[in-house]
Amino acid sequence: MKSHILFYAVVLITTISCTTKDNDISKTIEQYYKTYQDRNDFEKFLGFYDEKIVLEDIINADRIVGKKALEDFFDWNNPGYKKIAADALVIYEQTIEGNRVVTSGYFNEFLWGEQKFEAMHFVTILTFNQSGKIVKHVDWINYPSNLVDYTKRKNSNEWIKN
Repeated sequence: MKSHILFYAVVLITTISCTTKDNDISKTIEQYYKTYQDRNDFEKFLGFYDEKIVLEDIINADRIVGKKALEDFFDWNNPGYKKIAADALVIYEQTIEGNRVVTSGYFNEFLWGEQKFEAMHFVTILTFNQSGKIVKHVDWINYPSNLVDYTKRKNSNEWIKN
């Protein structure tokens, strides 16, 4: 009888801790994407990432390691970027499972200098560590052909481990 009580107690505690963890990630991811949509507070945005973050942009074949490299890669403070819509991006589907969040949506059109770029579909996978920081960020973005030179880009297939 005591073993049954112990078993149910362990199951209950595990269920509660998993639910709490998903709720914590849910709150964090909501704040993360709100910050991303607003695109006004770069320091807050960077605060969601772990110091040892790895970002992989599959289509453009960029692999970024470390928070400083991530800051340079995103380059939010570049005066050439201008939002056209109120929100920089729109989310239409999101799945949270354990410490991973898969988000689908699109970036709204924007100006880079004088050039206008069309809206772009994206799928992003974010993986969180125990501290609630993003340790891996994987992007698939449907870049317009005038933004990526597909004949000269790097090959993300080289990252496949044999």
